[in-house]
Amino acid sequence: MVQFYVLSILVNLLGGFLLAGDVISKRFSSSGFYQKITKSEVYMMIFAIIAAIAGIFKIISVLEGNIPIIGDLLPALASFTLAIHFFCKYLLEKKGMLEGTLGTIDLFIENYKTLIGIACIIIAILHFLFPSALFL
Repeated sequence: MVQFYVLSILVNLLGGFLLAGDVISKRFSSSGFYQKITKSEVYMMIFAIIAAIAGIFKIISVLEGNIPIIGDLLPALASFTLAIHFFCKYLLEKKGMLEGTLGTIDLFIENYKTLIGIACIIIAILHFLFPSALFL
């Protein structure tokens, strides 16, 4: 469905800017949007839910001519990565610490968040330009 295609592009683009926000805000003037989203627990949870929904529906529904699951694999994985990161940030704000596998995954994402953010931006742009490309 086209709605989830657009939602996936927007989520990955916005999430990429939020993850790579430290580096991007140094290069460009920021309007405070990054601080508003990342400082609010409610906004982080809402974004995590929307990113998870976008990832799930990118796996389930594909555009005409794409192979199911494989056709939209990278945008779906990017959306799931964003959902996990912002959900972990929400839990970290609430509990104060993360344990187990979820904590390990979030530590990995936090260590490479600039690289993952730039990758999400590139995936979103490529997914927009080439909607029927394999893996995009």
